Amino acid sequence: MPRSYTSQVMAQPKPAKKKRRPRSDPARREAAARRDEARRQAAEERRRAEEAAERRRKVRKTVRRAIVPTVLGVGVIVAAIFLFRPQREVPGAETVDARTIVTELGYELPAEIDTDALPAPVCGVLDQPVSSAELLFSDLYNGAVVLWHATGDEATADALAELAAGFPSHVVVSPGPGEIDGVLATAWDRRKEYPQVDDALAEFVEAYRLNRAPKDAACDLPG
Repeated sequence: MPRSYTSQVMAQPKPAKKKRRPRSDPARREAAARRDEARRQAAEERRRAEEAAERRRKVRKTVRRAIVPTVLGVGVIVAAIFLFRPQREVPGAETVDARTIVTELGYELPAEIDTDALPAPVCGVLDQPVSSAELLFSDLYNGAVVLWHATGDEATADALAELAAGFPSHVVVSPGPGEIDGVLATAWDRRKEYPQVDDALAEFVEAYRLNRAPKDAACDLPG
């Protein structure tokens, strides 16, 4: 008979239980304190960041409120200066209505002038006096300066032509229909006599060309 064996199972020892630290353990308290401090610092940083963002927002809003009225105020001031500044005047220039300027040069105007029916202005250097009262009135009405010289005074005519060439438009050089000594400068409601062509005459052209006249229809000088 074979020998029988009885297996004996050895009992395994149970693992020792890990001892739990009591809640009053100093190490646990210290770790919890560190976590609380970290959370407190993070919350404090978020609060400071939010406050800084709010301050920046308020500053931007205040700046916008300050800039807009300032810009508008400066714009109003500039516009007022431009619109209401005194218009340039030439010392010694005579203030006289355009009708009188035209008629005292020997032209005849109708009692009533229909400005819508005026011919188009003509500018440039003429070898004959302005052809009609209506054309002369149209030149002045549209901002041209008309410079008159004595008929046959070629030296003054040449000097006036050179002066006119310095402007792109709205200058007329014409021999006078009557006696003229030197140069008679005429513009809308302004006129002045000059003994010669010089910087003073150029100042008249600069001051009254395209200035004060009711209209400014194109009147280019021939190229």
